[in-house]
Amino acid sequence: NFEKNILKKKIAEVDRFSKHLIIKFEDSSNLMIHLGMSGTIHLINKSRKKNSITNTSFYHSPLLPKKHNHVEIKIDNFKLIYNDPRRFGYFSYFKNDEDIHNNFKKYGPEPFDPLFNKNYIFNYFKNKKKNIKNFLIDQNFVSGIGNIYASEILYYCKINPFKQAGQLNIKEKKNIV
Repeated sequence: NFEKNILKKKIAEVDRFSKHLIIKFEDSSNLMIHLGMSGTIHLINKSRKKNSITNTSFYHSPLLPKKHNHVEIKIDNFKLIYNDPRRFGYFSYFKNDEDIHNNFKKYGPEPFDPLFNKNYIFNYFKNKKKNIKNFLIDQNFVSGIGNIYASEILYYCKINPFKQAGQLNIKEKKNIV
């Protein structure tokens, strides 16, 4: 029912949460897109030259490799094309705002959310034996951080990724924030 659910809907807003792109429609329904590890969104302007740059991400080929196109959505003079050679990404449709909010309840705060602070970390890490790198990529603890960002954070903070979260000192916890 994917096509039927979004056919002829007007986009009210485009937003994001964590690692998800959210297209909000005027009727309060939502389309959530997760790019996975290798997915990209391409925007094709029908009035431009065929070989113009289409990739909206900052990596991989700037041109559209058609072999792995999985979703194509036509919007006025544009086409939005989801391309993913590994097929780890996905699209989900939510009938209303409440449904999509419920989907995100299990996620922790985002890194720049005021809720993600030293008190949150201090309380969350008490007596935890799991290593700090696994905590940083755990979306229940903090949402939106993947493997690369977790590695960069720990390198910048000079924290061993295998150190148990419960053994971090106050300075290390503050540095993570």
